Amino acid sequence: MAIQLIRDNRFGAFFWTQFLGAFNDNLLKFAVTLAVTYNDSLRGSFSPGLLINLIAALFILPFVIFSATSGQLADKFDKTKVMRLAKWLEPPIVLITALGFLLNSVELLVLGVFLLGTQSAFFGPAKYAYLPEQLKSSELVMANALVESATFMAILLGTIAAGSLMSQDAGNAVVYVVCGFGFAVALLGVHQAQRMPLTPSHAPDLKVNWNVFSETWRNVRFATGLSTVWPALLGISWLWFVGATYLTQFPLLSKTLLNASAGVATVLLFAFTVGLGIGAFLCEKWSRKRIEMGLVVWGLVVMILAGLLLHVVLLNYETSQNQQTVIEFFSQFDNIAVLGLFVLISIGVGLYSVPLYATMQAFAPRQSRSRVVSANNIINSFFMVVSAGFAIVILLAMKGQVLWVFSAVTAINLVVLALWVFKQPYVVLRAQLLFKVNGRHLPHIENLDHLGEDGGKLIVFPTLLHDNFLQRMAALPIEMTAVLSGRLKPSRFANRLRKHGFILEFNKLSEIDTQKELIKAIASHIQQGRSIAIDKPMFELLRKQYRLDDMPGVLAKKGITMNVLEFSEDSHPKNLSNQEISQTVWRLIRKDS
Repeated sequence: MAIQLIRDNRFGAFFWTQFLGAFNDNLLKFAVTLAVTYNDSLRGSFSPGLLINLIAALFILPFVIFSATSGQLADKFDKTKVMRLAKWLEPPIVLITALGFLLNSVELLVLGVFLLGTQSAFFGPAKYAYLPEQLKSSELVMANALVESATFMAILLGTIAAGSLMSQDAGNAVVYVVCGFGFAVALLGVHQAQRMPLTPSHAPDLKVNWNVFSETWRNVRFATGLSTVWPALLGISWLWFVGATYLTQFPLLSKTLLNASAGVATVLLFAFTVGLGIGAFLCEKWSRKRIEMGLVVWGLVVMILAGLLLHVVLLNYETSQNQQTVIEFFSQFDNIAVLGLFVLISIGVGLYSVPLYATMQAFAPRQSRSRVVSANNIINSFFMVVSAGFAIVILLAMKGQVLWVFSAVTAINLVVLALWVFKQPYVVLRAQLLFKVNGRHLPHIENLDHLGEDGGKLIVFPTLLHDNFLQRMAALPIEMTAVLSGRLKPSRFANRLRKHGFILEFNKLSEIDTQKELIKAIASHIQQGRSIAIDKPMFELLRKQYRLDDMPGVLAKKGITMNVLEFSEDSHPKNLSNQEISQTVWRLIRKDS
């Protein structure tokens, strides 16, 4: 499926545009970072730790300033055209960075990094909103896994290119090779952007608010009202805090604690990038080709366990008296342990990230999807800027000992895991269902677009829920309450389902009083904007005897939106191969009231 997606121009041209842009961002940014770390004459009186984190912050700052505006533009105009325009900004930015190297000007180099961030800020909202417009919901997980993997592979290749060319006496070779290559990549990215299919706007009449402060606040407030999407946005923002903190400190870790060459910083980044790619593709495999929020929990668990081991290894690390080359670095067991643990941490990051991005894309309202992405970028940027300040504070407090930056991130990861467990019990349920439900028995679901619509949802499953309710809950990637006929056998798991309202059990659904109680439960869930699931036989009974079809109209008079979503079943799908996990296709349709 991965090769087919990349060959498909809907995704392929976008894939290469994104890959080349990420490569260039990191080629130039890492070249500047290494220059201020190892070139004393360029750095002047500034400390390397301060400049490294300042550069990281200035690359992110434009996302805070410009994301709200770029999100509006991406919703109002064709998203593909917005991305094409952003790509045309890249070649001149490369030239500004080249001038900074030629003049040995740290100010111009910092400006180049800031402008790179600005270009990315205008590219980002259209980028993430483009995917759900062009791809099917069943393709989103694989597409995000490919984008995540390719992005970090681009980071790897960009930083390897920068690390192999940058040195204290590199001189004009940096300009001629690094920046010349970057300019060529920028032009190739412009070419790929021209190949992307157009993506018509869903809000052409949108009036753009050019006040970045009020629009930024409006975007964030709008996102907070999306109960399914908002936790995903916060989770993505924490991901970027972690990623920015780790990646930014690699040159400092290499120079100080490891006492190694700039090439070792690239090796550390390589280990982190490889792990992210592994984690992203494991996510696609373990999610059963679905949006699976349960992997968020397991991703955090992996990050925490590997982070604790990393703390022990770095705390007991004996710094070499002589600077280690890349070859010497690989000859020490402790160094191999450090690499392996960074790979494990980044595998956890990959597992954690893909379902969050897929959730944001699939369940954001279609007409305002770019603005939701811009809100995500704004919050991400805030977390990344805070990560730079966080690292500076830790380094100052611990007298430059970078190991405590990594250890502090692990400690906060424990807090983040606790927040997911106690504030989002649905995500914990999904994590449990990964082990309790065999993915081969789950249907292949198509057309999930309606799940992102506003209002409460009555979901109608084609078969009896009490026979296989766990499979039904695992198949549909949203929080819902399943109505069951009869009570479950006592168990800790059943008690948890009851405690958090994931099931409603009725002993005698054949009785009139029980049916009326069910009608009240459905109305209550819809008024609270929640989802409740019943099976087809019960749905037909309630329609016939209690005029269930009238409920959406009655609630609409009170300003409450009720969506009735029904699955149709195709037990003999023609479009799936024998290797597909699912043997049945379910199509989600919205019933008109």
